[in-house]
Amino acid sequence: MFGKLFTLRLAFIFFIYILLVGHSPWGQYHAYRQQHLLIMSTREDAPTYPFSKILIEVINQALPEASARPARARTFKRVQSLISTGQIPLVLLSKKNARAFINGTGPFRKFGKTKSFVIYNFGDLILLSEINFPNRHAWQLTKVFMDPISESLNAKSPLKTRQVTDIHKGTLMALNGESIPQLEQ
Repeated sequence: MFGKLFTLRLAFIFFIYILLVGHSPWGQYHAYRQQHLLIMSTREDAPTYPFSKILIEVINQALPEASARPARARTFKRVQSLISTGQIPLVLLSKKNARAFINGTGPFRKFGKTKSFVIYNFGDLILLSEINFPNRHAWQLTKVFMDPISESLNAKSPLKTRQVTDIHKGTLMALNGESIPQLEQ
């Protein structure tokens, strides 16, 4: 009924379809990123990954529903790409690299400026959020870091160390004693 040429074309089209669509993990990545609060660090900023794992433990103890997980990028380029496109909500960087990230200087010179907000400071490390990070989530994280239990993290209010960039609105609300904001739709 069908000729060899038709069958061969159909098999070729099916093979190309499988290569292009069948092996793409995009759906799984998207679902994973929605289920977990991911905190990005990078190999190129050495102290960030070990500290992100400690931060994750504290967050998960106080907010188990956040299901926080560390995420590690190989390069600064990947960090900038994931944050600027909203694929990863939070990034932990050293102060020097956080300034460079925001201003588009140093290792981020090739990629330009990246708008982000400070959530909290931890000694020489700064937790930044992407611009669409919900106020409610920033408020909740800030409350966790304000808790005396977080003293071991060397957590410092961004109001006391206003050195890097704009502070997230949800963080400011928590620091000013305002009630938890509603989740934006």
